[in-house]
Amino acid sequence: MALYEVGVFNAWIRNYTRSGSADEIPDNLKHIDPAFESVLYFDREARNDQVLDAKLERQFPKADGYIIEYKKKVSD
Repeated sequence: MALYEVGVFNAWIRNYTRSGSADEIPDNLKHIDPAFESVLYFDREARNDQVLDAKLERQFPKADGYIIEYKKKVSD
């Protein structure tokens, strides 16, 4: 399996935090770690880009405001 480095942030958390409204985050977003205001980097293994994309969508759903800002294959 290939190793990838990915960078993820949450647009909703970023918007609330940077607008000075972090204390007004709605209940349906409170389960998201406030650290996702910034891009967080993770290593992920996958057979190929398509499998990686599916894994990332399950872990960081676009519907919940997650943005995959960076994705790089670092080894085969």
